[in-house]
Amino acid sequence: MAAPMLQLARNQMIQTAAKIKQTMQTIRMAANPQAAMNTLMMNNPNMKQVMEIVNRYGGDPMRALNEMARENGLDPDEILGMLK
Repeated sequence: MAAPMLQLARNQMIQTAAKIKQTMQTIRMAANPQAAMNTLMMNNPNMKQVMEIVNRYGGDPMRALNEMARENGLDPDEILGMLK
């Protein structure tokens, strides 16, 4: 029973990683990355939520990723590998 749930979680993680990669590329290609990030946060409630989560971990996105991944039984290095 656990294996299908793990596969579902992994599939969701892969889909989320693809969306994050696309967002990161958009920000990198923007003339003003900070303005692009601000626009994304205003237009996408999920981005705003992500920034709130990062801020809870002292504004350190790596710390937020590591802590949240471990809390959810995920490997943060696997997540990072998907974002490369």
